[in-house]
Amino acid sequence: MEVMPNIEAEHVHKDIGENKIGELSIASIDAFLDRSKKVQENLSSIDISERMDVFEMMGEAWVANLAKGEYSDLARDLAGSTGYTENLMGIELGFVREMFSKENIERNLRYSFIKSIGGLNDFIVTEDGESYRYLPSGPVFIISSGNSLIPPLIPTTLSLVTGNCTILKPSLSNYKGVYEAYSLMKGIGTKASDAMSDALAISYFTHDSGGLEHLLKKCRLGVVNFWGADPARTNIGVKVASNPHHPKYLINGPLTGMAIIDRHNASEESARAMALNMVLYDQQLCSSPTQALFIGDKKEADEFALKVSTYLDALGSSMPMDLNEGQIFALQNARRAMMFKGSKVISSKDNTNPWTLAVSKGDSVLDPIVLSQPELNIFNRRRFLEIVVIEDDEKVPVMIESIPHRMAFMGVDKVQTVGLAVNDETYKRLLGAIPATGVYRITPLKDMFMRSALEPYDGVNIASIFTYTLYSRSKSMETDVIE
Repeated sequence: MEVMPNIEAEHVHKDIGENKIGELSIASIDAFLDRSKKVQENLSSIDISERMDVFEMMGEAWVANLAKGEYSDLARDLAGSTGYTENLMGIELGFVREMFSKENIERNLRYSFIKSIGGLNDFIVTEDGESYRYLPSGPVFIISSGNSLIPPLIPTTLSLVTGNCTILKPSLSNYKGVYEAYSLMKGIGTKASDAMSDALAISYFTHDSGGLEHLLKKCRLGVVNFWGADPARTNIGVKVASNPHHPKYLINGPLTGMAIIDRHNASEESARAMALNMVLYDQQLCSSPTQALFIGDKKEADEFALKVSTYLDALGSSMPMDLNEGQIFALQNARRAMMFKGSKVISSKDNTNPWTLAVSKGDSVLDPIVLSQPELNIFNRRRFLEIVVIEDDEKVPVMIESIPHRMAFMGVDKVQTVGLAVNDETYKRLLGAIPATGVYRITPLKDMFMRSALEPYDGVNIASIFTYTLYSRSKSMETDVIE
């Protein structure tokens, strides 16, 4: 059931271990998109509240299945395909309910469509005969990332709830989880759920797939939403640019996080928060702290790092991370090199929880080490954090802006999230200085990984990208342009 609607679809299948992953053929893609105008009209005619109800019921069904242990095999499979631990995948499966919450979806929509989400149903009259309506921009094609189960659910849910015919391409690593989540739609049995089921297709495509090429270069798409990094980002963009239907191309690219702590907040709570954000997803989220700044002196930073190390031992031991001999050798070399450059290095004695903390004074020492050991790039540095000690907060904006230009962060566009554990005075100064750096989120250090329902994604309200605004005026403006 790789295609949700009831159409006669021809599929090809790829054997991935013991699993068969469905890939839509060109004929299936065309059959699906040929119906898209009618499907979108039908879905958009259903009240927005009823559309959101579908996901609320899916969330309730997910929780019930989770409580009965029906997803234990799924957690194990996802751990195998993503490389994360089974414990972490269990935590992530719990997040699905929040993604499908009607309350959270409605809050997101209300902050995306300020004039009123009623515009997703009908015209909203504003003043003097002028009105607006929000209509689907689709069909939407979503190419999702594979570092977590949750990212594919975000745009797909918003695309469907705003009335779009949607094709989702998960990654091989999260395909089974994504498919399992949306398969609940079939069991709801309402007019809205049937309409959404007709509007959704889930398919894997290999990078050299003829179907993928056909979709990007020839099909009548309204939006292509890509989550990931180069070279795929550029390759996809070139193909989208040649599409005669000129779909919008929305990119959610590779980003990272920075943590900032001052001497007044170098507490046990902040230390645990730092460790938690390092262990969760092994720093592979766009919000994960991969660089930290400590405002204070070196002695205070060293003491804080020792506190963090205690929590890394405790939290990381329940989520083992396997490294091969080559990775362990590279990590040991990096630790020694940082020590030779004057950094204080604290590290785990447990190879199943190989965390590393380095405290460097004044500036980072990591770039030349990564230059000589490229296998230690940001995508491979897991549970690894350098804390740079600075005397005051004046250097913070420069440090944030330097990230995409540094060898240690090659492949990352910029800092997405800044997590703060600072006093009120410093917080006010940073809140004035940080926006000019181009970051997208400023949060407490404690929950850098958590998203509010009303947050934009990388500076964009995705729901508004998946729609366009139709304007109507019933009265003439009575302006004479020729006397």
